Formats: sequence, structure tokens, C-alpha cells
Amino acid sequence: MADLPKILDAADPSSPALANSAVARCTMAWEKAYRATFKETGLETDSQKAAADAFRAALPPLTSRDNSRDFIACVAQGMLLGAIGEKHGAKLLYAVQIALTAASAQEKSQEAAGYAVYATLTDSEARCAQKLMPQRSHKP
Repeated sequence: MADLPKILDAADPSSPALANSAVARCTMAWEKAYRATFKETGLETDSQKAAADAFRAALPPLTSRDNSRDFIACVAQGMLLGAIGEKHGAKLLYAVQIALTAASAQEKSQEAAGYAVYATLTDSEARCAQKLMPQRSHKP
């Protein structure tokens, strides 16, 4: 069987990108699938496809802002590794942009709903609620 190709050098454990646990998880899934498929078939093309599939399957879900940031980092790493093509990567990054926009809109809607309820309270209820509500930060 042939030696593993140099493509695995892209998953160098000393890479600063791997300090991000999500990027490390995606990269480890990529490397594990690559090695297993290469060992089984000896074909680089099959190994690259299996590794790319494993990498994409390990991407974090777009369920929070932190996950979205991790998703972006993983997509960038995947593009560097060749696990995600440029065109597909652009579509994934656009999906993150939509998810973050939707999350911001939902947060603003929830905040507005909270203040609408606050506006219907009596004076004594409002004073009580004001003590319990977090202080709103004002950005300059």
C-alpha cells in the first residue's frame, strides 16, 4: 500500500486553528476518515471524498452565536484543507449570515415584546419589574 499523501500535513496538530475545539473536532473527523479510507482503498480520491463528508458532518449546528462563530471557523479550515470547495464554502458562509440575521431579528422581537408587556403594568408592578429586569446596555 502506498504511503499516506502529504495532504495530511494540512491537519498539523500544532496549527493555531486547532485551538478552537469545533475546528479540532471537524479536522479530526476529516483526518480519521481520510486515513481509514486510504488504508481500505489506497485511493486518494476516495479518501478525500470520505474525509470531506466526515468534515461537513462534524460542523456545529447553527443554534447559537457561539456555534455560528465556530461554524465559520470550521468552514474556513475546511476550505484550507480542501474538504469544502470554494463555491460550497461561500454558500455555507451565506447560510451563517442568514442564521445570524434571523437570530438578531428574533432577539429584537423578544426584547420589544418584553418592553410592550412592561408598558401595560401598573406603577407598582412596573417598579417591582424594574428591580427584576436586567439593565439595558446602551452602545455608543
